[in-house]
Amino acid sequence: MRFFAAILLLIPNLLSAQNTITYHQHIAPILQKNCVPCHQKEEVGAMPLTNYEEVSSYGKMIGYVTKTGLMPPFLADEPRHELEGAKQLSDSEIQLIQDWVAQGVLEGEKPKIPLPLPPKIAQLENPDAVISMSEAFEQYGIYYDQYRVFTLSTDFGEDKMISAIEFVPGNKKIVRQAMISIDTSQRVSAWDEWDPQYGYFSFGELGFVPLENRWYSWNPTQSFTQFPNGTAKFLPKGAKLLLHLHYGPTGVPAQDSSFVKLKFAEKPIEKIIQNAPLIGLHNLTNDTFLIPENETVRFHAKFTVPFDLELWSLMPHAHYLARKWEVFAVEPETRKAETLIKITDWDFHWKQNFVYKKPKIIKKGTVIHALAEYDNSANNLANPSEPPRTMAWGKRMYEELFLVYFGFVPHFEKEKNKPFFEILPTATNVSRPDFSLSFSTQKKGEFSLSIFNFKGEEVLSIFKNQTFKKGKHDIQLNFSQLEKGNYYFELKSAEKAVTRIFVNLAATVFD
Repeated sequence: MRFFAAILLLIPNLLSAQNTITYHQHIAPILQKNCVPCHQKEEVGAMPLTNYEEVSSYGKMIGYVTKTGLMPPFLADEPRHELEGAKQLSDSEIQLIQDWVAQGVLEGEKPKIPLPLPPKIAQLENPDAVISMSEAFEQYGIYYDQYRVFTLSTDFGEDKMISAIEFVPGNKKIVRQAMISIDTSQRVSAWDEWDPQYGYFSFGELGFVPLENRWYSWNPTQSFTQFPNGTAKFLPKGAKLLLHLHYGPTGVPAQDSSFVKLKFAEKPIEKIIQNAPLIGLHNLTNDTFLIPENETVRFHAKFTVPFDLELWSLMPHAHYLARKWEVFAVEPETRKAETLIKITDWDFHWKQNFVYKKPKIIKKGTVIHALAEYDNSANNLANPSEPPRTMAWGKRMYEELFLVYFGFVPHFEKEKNKPFFEILPTATNVSRPDFSLSFSTQKKGEFSLSIFNFKGEEVLSIFKNQTFKKGKHDIQLNFSQLEKGNYYFELKSAEKAVTRIFVNLAATVFD
């Protein structure tokens, strides 16, 4: 009897031990997997979280940011399992952290073999080119975010196919995001001259329409980007890299001098990834883009895919009033809808380009829809206006945007007999009436060149059944009569056709 009585007295203690949450047994494995890659020495996290002493001192804050979903920072709710770099704590992991904090952030028994630190973010080795900011920029010692554009010259004497890219922040403690656009004009010079400091201030966009927006994007959780064999990004000769940096707030002055690493493609390239704002004002279904004060407004846009596409990435873009995003595709035959990206808690400070682990094949005739919700009331804690005021389209803090950038390539099944001609890589964005299109052919032949809208309607015939000799040819075009929207060039011979998508935008759309 005494033996059983002793056992009964031990049961509450055993149950209590089983319910005790400790750092080493329960919390460390969660943080090592989801947090420590960024929160360790010389990485981008604001503080290291590599041991009990470091973690316990921030215990309550960790409980708050994980419960509210602020950390780990990844905006997309769907389809997470298909996206690169997706991080999300499970409900049980979040509850473990909450219980650990409530119980007093207990350390527990140290393991005999400590958990190894996860590897640091990988770097691109042996780049073919390194392009740096020409001087350091000093971030003000004031507690607010800053946004600046820096012009980096490439000075390449020929077009380049880029097989790998890495943006390297010069100061990981303040660089929160980088977006790289490319341009070959001199339009950025006026903006550089306008701002007396190095670079120029710009909140939402660049101030003008470049050759290709969002050519490459970086956020603190990602390493370099290596494109698959036969796939590359196109960088024209003489192009400027327009480096749009978001600097986080800091209480003391800090300097940054970031740079970009590039690797050139060695093998023949079959696929060039384009990036274009296929969703914007030009296909908005609402009457106008206006967000009255103290109202919640939803905007909708759509387009029909003109031919099969490989969808590589999506990047919704808006400012502080946006709260929700959803982009989905409706398949033409089954009418089945597929979510391409869904964000239920938009945060301008953590916007990013969402890259699919495996490109999606979007069939011809598929209708792409985009929905965004904006809250212009005092209930939106991110609202920059107090009291709220009506906001219209624009790149500034007290204006809003409704854009979705698509990373894509036309999809063609591998064929034994490839076309003997091609449209050479050209502008993804067109904002000026005069335009030059180049194509090359391996032999003499008859060709037709037309421009089609995304409904498949021919809107402009450039030439029909015209004979061209072997070699490269430059065609001068004028788009002054072309409405704003999504289009594609189609170059045809008697046997085949090749295409290239572009977006015709107003020159002032980002002023």
